[in-house]
Order: sequence, then C-alpha cells, then structure tokens
Amino acid sequence: MQQSGASNARAYLLLLIGIAALAFTAPWVKLSNFEPATSAILRCTIGLIALLPFAYIEVKKIGALNKQGVILSIVAGLFLGIDFTAWNYSIFYVGSGIASILLNLQIIILPALAFLFDRERIPKSYFIIAPIMILGVVMSGGVFDGTSGTTEGPSTVYGMNIAILGTLCGMTSGCCYGIYLYTSRKATKVNMRQIVQPMALATAAQLVAPIIFMTFFSDRGFDLVNGVMVSGALPMNPETTLGDPITTMNWFWMLVLGILGQAVAWTFVQYGSVRLNSTIVAGLLLLSPISTVAIISIILFSEIPTSIQVLGVVIVLAAVAYQNNLHKVLFKKPATKKVA
Repeated sequence: MQQSGASNARAYLLLLIGIAALAFTAPWVKLSNFEPATSAILRCTIGLIALLPFAYIEVKKIGALNKQGVILSIVAGLFLGIDFTAWNYSIFYVGSGIASILLNLQIIILPALAFLFDRERIPKSYFIIAPIMILGVVMSGGVFDGTSGTTEGPSTVYGMNIAILGTLCGMTSGCCYGIYLYTSRKATKVNMRQIVQPMALATAAQLVAPIIFMTFFSDRGFDLVNGVMVSGALPMNPETTLGDPITTMNWFWMLVLGILGQAVAWTFVQYGSVRLNSTIVAGLLLLSPISTVAIISIILFSEIPTSIQVLGVVIVLAAVAYQNNLHKVLFKKPATKKVA
C-alpha cells in the first residue's frame, strides 16, 4: 500500500511538472522567434535527441514496443507535426495565450474518433457542448472584434484578417491534437509500460509535416538566420519582411523549448495520464492554458484579450471542464457515515 502511495505521488509530481512546462510552451515558441516550420523542426529534433538515451534504457529494461505500438506512435506523431506547425503560426498571429486556448478544440475531435472507430458511446451533452465550444473558440480568436490578441502589428496577413487566419491555424492545430490524443491513447493501451519509446517515435514522425510545409509552401525555407518578429512584434508586412536576426538568446529559448517543452512536458504528462484518474488529469491539464492566457502571456508579451475574447476563453474552458466531468467532482456530495 505504501508503494502504491509513493507511485501515486510520483505520478502527480511528474504530471504537474509536465503541465507547468506545457504552460510555457507557447511563450517559449514566441521568445525563440524562429520561423514557424523551422521552429517545429528544431523543437522536435532537440526533443528527440534528449529522448533517445532514455528510450534506449527503456528498451533494455522492459522491452521494445510491439508492432501496433510503433505504427500508432508514428501516426500520432504525423498529426502532431501538423499540429505544431499550424500552432506556431497561430501563436504569432493571435498571441501565445489565445493559441493555447484554441488548442482545446481537441475535446470535440477525440470523442468523435472514439465513436467512429471504437464505437464508444458519445454522451448526449456532446451535441450541446460541441457547437458551444466552437463558438467559444471563434470568440477567443478575436474573429468577432478583429483583433489579433497582440498590442501591435498588421491587421491582415496574406490578404486575410490576421485574427481569422490565426484562429483557423489554431483550430487546425486543435483538430490534429485530438487525432494525436486518440492514436497515442491506443498506443498506450497496447503498451502499458512503455512511455518514452512512443514519445520518441512520435517526436521523430513530427518532423515530416514541417519539412513538407517548409519545402512546398513556405518562401522562407529552413531559416536559421532571421526570425519572425521585429522588436517583439510582427512587422506590418510579415509575408515579405524578415524578422530580427536570430541571437544566442533565441537559441537558448529554443533549447528550453526542445528539452522542457517537448521531451519533458509530453513524456511527464503521458506518464501521469496513464496512472491517475482521467477526470483529475483533465482538471489539472486545464491549469496549463489558464496559466498561459491569464498570467504568462500578459506578463511576458502584454497580450491583453478583449472582453469578447475573455468570454470566449471562459466558454472554452467551461466546455472542456464539463466534457471531462469536472462538474461532477466539484459538486459531488461527501459521503456521510451511517451511525448504527
């Protein structure tokens, strides 16, 4: 019993460390200031290098992943690579805090996939929560009031309103994140003890999407010279204007992003998620976007959301909480002992 308690405490500790790292991930992307596809490639490469020694130790200690686990981990990583690339653009277009909120669209995607492929029952509340969630996401992105969530910069990018484009990027990211969660959950079910190996394989597969995007759709290519922002803000013509030269500090934040935001965050969250109650995990995971939008992004970048965006954020977080049954935990009456 004591061993179980110690194991539980360790799972909580690692989960909270992972959540703290996730809360800073979007700000670290912005602080590193690399071109979005380049940023995704560097982040995954650094994360993979950090994970490989631990993956090797795991193979020696408890064995390698089975074939199904390998396939599922790779598929999960392919979609997470799309997620990262789209999310990086969203961070620069609507701000690190709002981008973190848009990512929560995954709560609509994950149950839908589980229903389609695993025949898992969808609660009736899903059909009410889903449209409310989409409305909250659109409001959070600043679509209704035309703001990008940043204090200065262009109002349009590639001929499109920056708030709309940033929201679309964030929604794409959230959809792909939902697919990642679905496939990684199945990978975990067929390999309950292996944690690092699925993360390492998924991280390697994440390189595919940004490399394809960089090769065929970006004019910048693999840019290690110039960033995105100029003096901490998007230039008025980000399509053609290069950002500030990449500095030692930008590389420092990229290393932090790759090691803590990639290797540590995802592995620790996965470790805690498979060992703790899913409702508790869902509740604790909400601390990450809340911290990013309400504290970190405001302090670091002065990203002050409008009243409509704040309402959208509240709607999204409330929808996430309800869909994960957090309301049942909060309003659950404590059991009373019967006196004989």
